[in-house]
Amino acid sequence: MSTILEVLTREQAPAAAQPTFDGLHGKLGFVPNLYATFAHSAPALNGSIGFGSALAQGELTGREIETIYLAASEANNCDYCVAAHTTVGKLQGLTEEETHAVRTASSADPSLNALAALTIGIVQSKGRPAPQLLDQFFVAGYSRAALVELIGFVALNTFNNYVQHIADVPIDWPAVQPPVVA
Repeated sequence: MSTILEVLTREQAPAAAQPTFDGLHGKLGFVPNLYATFAHSAPALNGSIGFGSALAQGELTGREIETIYLAASEANNCDYCVAAHTTVGKLQGLTEEETHAVRTASSADPSLNALAALTIGIVQSKGRPAPQLLDQFFVAGYSRAALVELIGFVALNTFNNYVQHIADVPIDWPAVQPPVVA
């Protein structure tokens, strides 16, 4: 079977995507295969990176953002993104145990758990989470702005997950274990 969307090299990528390749390489030391696959469309690659960067300027911390990405990736069954965000999550201060717990909304940290539970609820309900998940989110101290940002991160992550599912991009991040369900 031929690959529908293959991983592109910098040289194969459109000229408008090459500066993003360079930026990713400078920041991470490599260009992740998923982003190299996005490069079939420079607007998709640049838009994805730009949207994530803009949202990261909001109220949520890096640790909270990675919690959202991990919970959404798990809910969307995206092994590539779970692996990527486990690595990045650790760089943002999540422990190994927290990276597993937030994937199933079983964190001992009430704030992270509220984020993870709402994220999973949004993904599983296609944007119509149970009211108690929203209540839990606000009781944890999050604002309306943080809610809009969370929804943005879920949307961005879902885009990433769906490209991964269709392209079946080879995972170039350290392997992770399935979450432990209590």
